[in-house]
Amino acid sequence: MAELLAGKAAVVQVNTQESPTLAGRFGVSGIPVVYLFRNGRVVDQLAGAQTVEAVLAWFKRQS
Repeated sequence: MAELLAGKAAVVQVNTQESPTLAGRFGVSGIPVVYLFRNGRVVDQLAGAQTVEAVLAWFKRQS
């Protein structure tokens, strides 16, 4: 995803076991979950296993 969205978005992976405080801050109750931030605020999220095509379509709808 990072390569496909290069120049459009920063893609960051967080290990919730290593960063439980961060996971708690965003209310992560299951993984995988993707958050879309704009100007430092969460504007949408996508939960559950998704295909690359589905994630890209979701991202494009949000842009």
